[in-house]
Amino acid sequence: MRCIFLDRDGTICLDKTYNNKVEELQFVVQEETLAYTLHRIKRLGFYIIVISNQAGVSLGYSTEDEVIRFNYEINRRLNYVIDDFFFCTHRKEDNCECRKPRVGMIRRAMSKYRINPELSWFVGDKSIDIETGKNIGAKTILVLTGHGRKDIMVSDPDFVAEDINQAISIVERVSLREIKVVYGFANGFSVQGVVDTKIKEKFSKSFEKIEVDKVIQEGFVPDPTLPVDFIIPSLL
Repeated sequence: MRCIFLDRDGTICLDKTYNNKVEELQFVVQEETLAYTLHRIKRLGFYIIVISNQAGVSLGYSTEDEVIRFNYEINRRLNYVIDDFFFCTHRKEDNCECRKPRVGMIRRAMSKYRINPELSWFVGDKSIDIETGKNIGAKTILVLTGHGRKDIMVSDPDFVAEDINQAISIVERVSLREIKVVYGFANGFSVQGVVDTKIKEKFSKSFEKIEVDKVIQEGFVPDPTLPVDFIIPSLL
């Protein structure tokens, strides 16, 4: 499976230093638009997981319960589009394995959801987000909200976006260029638009031999003899 890993503060919501007060939650973009954008990209077979450093807990600015409530409120207002939140409460000087740009948190997420990092993305506003993504072999996008305009000078992302909405659009465009479309018929299968050579070789043998973990049906066709478009994320 594949995933879009998102930083939280400065990427999804405004970065108010060590703040986890639900009543002060503000999104960096209009929340209804963001919810729509994230739900749209999930239809392409992506998990959406937030990876964030929350050292304010260790420093006494907030509690773990407050972080959890804050994360829940983010997800509630985005119509529960986010699959999971992982956060590290350590300070930089604690030298832990989970705090970004180290990959302890993200490896836990990959193990839990069986995520392939090479098919995944990391989106964030800081150089440590870009470094974290590169440390697992994911594609990276630096957003220019939060610390982005400052950290662009010390980052080397694969893409740069004005905000999270534009970042997700980049993921969508790149993914759609790689997508494989299978037309299913009542009496067999044919393949069109397959651009990946290895995938094409698999299809040339027999459809039955291909293991498909998850199929997202694009549209409803009441007549089973008519072709139906399918997107198969597990083959991407």
